[in-house]
Amino acid sequence: MRVHTQAWRLLVGAGLSAPLACGGSAAPAEMPANVERTVLVGQLCPGLDAPAGPLDRANARVFVEVVEVATPKLPQPIGRWFDENAVRVRSSANLVAFPDVPTSMPWGQCVDAVCSSMQRSITLTAHLPESTTEPLGIEIRIDEAAAEGATTAPRILLDKTLQAMNQEPVVLPPTPELSAGLVIVTAYLLQRHDDLHRVMECHARQTESSQQLSK
Repeated sequence: MRVHTQAWRLLVGAGLSAPLACGGSAAPAEMPANVERTVLVGQLCPGLDAPAGPLDRANARVFVEVVEVATPKLPQPIGRWFDENAVRVRSSANLVAFPDVPTSMPWGQCVDAVCSSMQRSITLTAHLPESTTEPLGIEIRIDEAAAEGATTAPRILLDKTLQAMNQEPVVLPPTPELSAGLVIVTAYLLQRHDDLHRVMECHARQTESSQQLSK
């Protein structure tokens, strides 16, 4: 089963703004390839801390923020560096990943614009641990969409499997085939009924703070 637009529609309906995802109706349809924006990423969301114990796998979901930053080097280990430092973002995506279900959406210059083409796509698959204190398994793939009528498979630009602790950003190694920058992945474990609403509010505040930085 592949989920292409269901998760994205869920995010749009909940009010996620365009600077953090590929969506919005008032933005221009296309943007130059070198457009960047200074934003905050990988922020903590109060209330999403998971108390130690078994994970209710039947009701758990994962909200995943993926951004491509222009900065070629970041502190290592990254720790909570993003809490106080904004970065130049080229592309971003936010998805609700249902356990073990690949979820896809366009990947490209979507900071302020609608993703009007499927030249590239991002696919995420989340794997839940048994305990809330264990890392989440995240499979991430970015590929070039096959041309209409093509018989060959899309060219894969990035294909990684990583272990991510709840709300702790992971900096992927440079991938020259994809970008000269870096890809940052932050996973937010959703366990309760209102956790998605909570993370949406957190990202709305994050967007407002980013807009203040851009002025």
